[in-house]
Amino acid sequence: MAAFFLNETLKPRLRDPDALIVHPHAQRTGGNTLRRLVLAALFGPDKVYSRQFRDKPTVWKEATDATVDGARAFSDHFDFRPNKVTRPLLPVAVLRHPLYRAVSLYHFVRRKQTHKDHELAMAHDLETFYIRASERNPRYYINLQCRRVCNAEDARVALETIATEYFALGFTEELDAFAAALGAMFGRPELRVEPAPRDAERYDSLITPSLRARVLADNAQDLLLYETMRAGPPYSLPIQTAAAEARSLLHRARRWAATALGR
Repeated sequence: MAAFFLNETLKPRLRDPDALIVHPHAQRTGGNTLRRLVLAALFGPDKVYSRQFRDKPTVWKEATDATVDGARAFSDHFDFRPNKVTRPLLPVAVLRHPLYRAVSLYHFVRRKQTHKDHELAMAHDLETFYIRASERNPRYYINLQCRRVCNAEDARVALETIATEYFALGFTEELDAFAAALGAMFGRPELRVEPAPRDAERYDSLITPSLRARVLADNAQDLLLYETMRAGPPYSLPIQTAAAEARSLLHRARRWAATALGR
């Protein structure tokens, strides 16, 4: 399995001092580690545009060149889409198997007392929580990773966006290898993060067959994206159903229109 993806065609952009790292963070994928221990370590916290380091930051879809003036990276919870930023972009992302992301979300919500689903998580077991929470707020629990990558719950569009626009992509379980690769490319070969525990060892005993089936069915696009990128080159999907291909065409058209209109 691939440990990470690097887009060789975008490597020359690394030498551009005006290039902006853009990290759309899908919750529970290791994005906080990437932000704190990689991006902030490379550039300094003051150069990373994020709610973690700034009060009331502008959201990505409303950002302009003035917003990111002086920043080297933009990292937060947002869906990657065209906006008014005209600087050269180097998008990066981290993916996690959607089944284990769902389990991790449950434990995270139970820990975080200010989370709007905290009471629901405290009142129910993992499976019941997932069913109720995903029905209440599907955008947070279902196919979020595809949407973060390309602003569409569509693995084909996400893969095409990664191939043409993303500089690099890593995986939660291989975040140490991804961090080392990024550090080396930015002249910091000593940059390291601790290896992540294996998800299957941590969580498989908690997952019932019915929960597994439901999460994977709900998150079919995220699963396609994850498995395709994890398998390594050529990063391609087979032709899907006519309905799925038509949906991808629609998502492509919407993304093209947004780019053409500069928003």
